[in-house]
Amino acid sequence: MLGMLSLVCLIVGNMIGIGLYVGSFYSMLSLQDARLVLLVWFIGGLYALCGAIAYGAVARRLPVSGGEYTYLSRCVHPAIGFIAGWISIIAGFTAPIAGAALLFGEYLNRFLGEGYSDQVRIFASLAIVAAAALHLLHVKVGAGFNNVVIGIKLVCFLVFLAIGVPFAMQAGYSGLLVDPASPAPEALSIANRLKDGNTIYNMIVSLFYVSLAYTGFNASIYLAGEIDREPNTQNGRSLVSRSMWMACLLVMIFYLLLNFVFLFGLDAQSIVDGGESYVAVVANNIGGPSLSVLIQFTIILSAATSILAMMATGPMVYAQMAKDGYLPKWLGATNQVPRLPILIQASLCCVLVWISEIKDIVGYLGLTLTACGALAVSSIWFAKKAFRENLPFRWYEHACTAIYVAGAILFLVVAAFSQREFNQFLLCMASFAAGLFVYVLVKRL
Repeated sequence: MLGMLSLVCLIVGNMIGIGLYVGSFYSMLSLQDARLVLLVWFIGGLYALCGAIAYGAVARRLPVSGGEYTYLSRCVHPAIGFIAGWISIIAGFTAPIAGAALLFGEYLNRFLGEGYSDQVRIFASLAIVAAAALHLLHVKVGAGFNNVVIGIKLVCFLVFLAIGVPFAMQAGYSGLLVDPASPAPEALSIANRLKDGNTIYNMIVSLFYVSLAYTGFNASIYLAGEIDREPNTQNGRSLVSRSMWMACLLVMIFYLLLNFVFLFGLDAQSIVDGGESYVAVVANNIGGPSLSVLIQFTIILSAATSILAMMATGPMVYAQMAKDGYLPKWLGATNQVPRLPILIQASLCCVLVWISEIKDIVGYLGLTLTACGALAVSSIWFAKKAFRENLPFRWYEHACTAIYVAGAILFLVVAAFSQREFNQFLLCMASFAAGLFVYVLVKRL
C-alpha cells in the first residue's frame, strides 16, 4: 500500500522542475526587486496550498484515479472531461517536454562551452529524438531509477543550500536592479512599491511563471482509486488529501530557501545578465566552478530524466484515447508499444523547440494548467450527485476552492488584456477550443 511518505515523495518529485530554474529570472526582469520576487514565490505557494486543499476536497468525495479527466467526465460532462484529457496531452506532455529539452540544451551548452546561436535547440532536439528512440525499442525508465535521480537532485540542492544560505546572508547584496543610492530610500520600501499599480500588475504576471513551479501538487489524485481499493484504507481518502497539502508546504519552504540564495547570492544585474541559466552563474559566485558544475549537472540530469519519463507516459495517453474511441484506432499501441504516438509526440516537441522560447512555454503552461485545475476543483459546487461519499463540505474547503478559481480567472483576465502575455492567453484558449472541436468531430464520426 502507498503510504504518506510515498505519496509526498511522488508529489515533490512532480513539482520540482523547469519553473524553479527560470521563474525568478523572468520575475526579476519585470519587478527589478528580489524582495518582491520572493514575495511572489510566497504568494504562489499559498495559492498552490489552496489548490491542494481544494483538490483534496474532491478526492475525499470521489476516490477514483485519472485526475481532472475523470473528475470532469463524471461530475460535469464527458465533453469537459475530454477537453481536460486533451489539455493533459498538449499542456501536460508536449509543451513540458519541449521546455525541459530547451532547459537541457541551455545548461548543456553552458557546460560544454557556449557555441553558435542554434546549438541550444540542436541539443534539445537531439535529447527528444534520443528519448523517442529508446522508447521505440521498448526501453522503459524504471521508477527506481527516477527515484534515485530525484534523490540525487535533492541531495545536490541541500549541499547548495548549506553553502549558499550563509553566503547570501553575509554577502549584503541589495537585490535591486536600480542603484539603492539613487532614489529616495522610502521609495524603495516594499510598502510604497506595493501601492504602485504597475508593481501589482507585474507581480500577477510573474505568478504565471512561478505557478508552473508549484503545479504537480495534485499528483496523488491520479492514484486515488488504487489507494481506496487497498485493504484497511478507511483513511485512504484523507491520506490523499493530506499528502497534497503537506507536500505543497514542504516544497514552498524549499523554494523560498532556494530562491533566497538564487536572488541574494549575486548582484541583481549579474543575475539578469546570466539569462535563463543564471543559476549556474549564482553557484559559481558562491562556491566557484565546482559548485557551478554540481548545479549544472543536477539540472541537466533532472531535465533529461523528465524528457525520458514524459516521452514514456505521453504517448500512452494517445494510445488509451484511441482505445476508448476518442482518437483513430491506428494511434493505438502495437505489441504494447505506442510507436506511432511516440513519433507524433517527438515530432510535435521538436517543432515546438524550434518555434518557441522557454519563457513562452513556461507562461503558457502556468496559465493553462491553472485554468484546467480550477475547472476541476470547481466541481465541488455543482456536481454533488456524482460524489461517492456524501460528506459535508467544510468552510475552508469552500474558501480554498473560491481562492483557487478566482486566481485562475484573474490570471486569464490579466493575460487577455496584457500586450505582453496576450499570445499566451490566445494559446491557452486555442488549446481548450481545439479539445472541444476534436470531441465534437469524434462524436460525429
